[in-house]
Amino acid sequence: MDKHAHPAAAHPGNPGYELSDAPPRPLARVGMVVAGLMLFSILLMIALFKFFEYYQPLGDRPRHPLADSRYVSSAPRLQPDPPAQKQQLREVEDHVLKTYDWVDREQGLARIPIERAIDIVARQQKLPATPAGGAK
Repeated sequence: MDKHAHPAAAHPGNPGYELSDAPPRPLARVGMVVAGLMLFSILLMIALFKFFEYYQPLGDRPRHPLADSRYVSSAPRLQPDPPAQKQQLREVEDHVLKTYDWVDREQGLARIPIERAIDIVARQQKLPATPAGGAK
C-alpha cells in the first residue's frame, strides 16, 4: 500500500468523499442566528447613535471667555459651536410651542400652546372631512 494514500481509500465501499448532502435544519438554524445577530447589531447601533445624539451637546466643553473677542474677518463665518446652537434653537422652539404670548396685542392676536390648539380644533369638529378612500 502507498504510504501517501488517503486512509479512507483503504476501506472498500468508501469512495473517500461524502455521499449525502448537508442536513438543511442546522444550516437554516445558522442562517437564522446570523440574521438575528445582524438585526440585533443594527438595533444596537441605532440605540447607540440616539444615546450619542442626546448626550453629545451635554458633554461639550464651555466656550473660552475670549472666544467672542477674536479678530472677525470678512470671510464667511462657520458655526462656532453647532451643538450648543442646536440646543438653544430647540429651547426657543419648545418655548414658542408650549407657552401663551401676544403676537399682536393691538389686534388681539395671541399665541397658545400647540396642545391647547389641537384640543380646541378637535372640540369644534371643523376639520375637513377626508374621502372614504383615504387621503389623496
